[in-house]
Amino acid sequence: MDEQLLECIEKELEAGRAVELCVLIATHGSSPRKAGACLAVCQDGSVEGTVGGGALERLVVKEARRALGAARSCVRSYTMDGEQSDTGMICGGDALVCLLNLLPGMTGLNALLRARRQGSHAVLVIDIEDPDDPAAAVVADDGGRAVASMHTTQEERHVLEQMRDDSSTCGAIMLPDAFDAAAFDAALACTKPTFDGRRFMLPIAAEGRVYIFGGGHVGAALVPVLAGIGFEVVVYDARPELAIASNYPAAERVVSAGYSHIDEQVQITPHDYVVVCTPAHSSDFEVVSKVLPHHPRFLGCLGSAKKTAFIKGKLAEAGFSADEIDCLRMPVGIPLGDETPAEIAISIAAQIICVRRGHPEPVVGSAS
Repeated sequence: MDEQLLECIEKELEAGRAVELCVLIATHGSSPRKAGACLAVCQDGSVEGTVGGGALERLVVKEARRALGAARSCVRSYTMDGEQSDTGMICGGDALVCLLNLLPGMTGLNALLRARRQGSHAVLVIDIEDPDDPAAAVVADDGGRAVASMHTTQEERHVLEQMRDDSSTCGAIMLPDAFDAAAFDAALACTKPTFDGRRFMLPIAAEGRVYIFGGGHVGAALVPVLAGIGFEVVVYDARPELAIASNYPAAERVVSAGYSHIDEQVQITPHDYVVVCTPAHSSDFEVVSKVLPHHPRFLGCLGSAKKTAFIKGKLAEAGFSADEIDCLRMPVGIPLGDETPAEIAISIAAQIICVRRGHPEPVVGSAS
């Protein structure tokens, strides 16, 4: 779920208008998009996001407009098995879509937005045991487990109506019966869209931030590529003449500080991605050795075969285990025959996408 979609939902709800959020929770066989794709239908009929386009999306949007008018949530399935299928599409698969009716004043969305903007791990949890009245909540790691309901069930809304005079506290104390502590613990451990047949878990903030250490030619080329596919990008460079916000307009933040101060300047989590492309072997090693103990989801470093051997050898000398060293993707990037900074940026972004989507990575080549 990207920032543009969330901002659209936030804007509509703040204006007092309900929104129907459509979440693709499962697919089988071939389909245009995989689980986790989302779109929102607004009261003026406009649509933000996509679940794959074509006939499938037309049917989803049509159903969402109907559900929005009725202020209801529901689950719908669609087949894509030829001319006689629901969609008439010939992909050969089927899709399960949950439509969530979101109302103004919903505490769950506020919790989700806050977690995303603070870089906390947040997960949207949907329970479809009752497909005609699915429940949804947000669980976030905010210095401890924090949970807020999306208030999608009819029972919740009935209670909220009865408690209208004190509705500001309802979201904090009332959760659907479908959820329990075990469900929320499982959600916090989730790093990719997951469906067990009853509950769907969609990480919202887990895939959001990339730290680029070194804002030279490759780093500068990488910023707009990663920002363009939904990442928040932080550029960190020890050279004051480069570490200027105007040099990286697509970056969320630019840090100008020595690499020895990494832990003071940024907080790298297991949900973050890190690309190291500083101008020297020594600074590459310094950054990698400081970042590796934080166990980021992705850690890659530019380098030739000789430089790779040097960095990994120094890591071994510093006491890092073989398993820890194996977490370093070096040379970083998928082999595309890339040579220019812009091409290398594409190869690195492609590898990051593989990790984000849980797709097998091709054999790493020689991005340098």
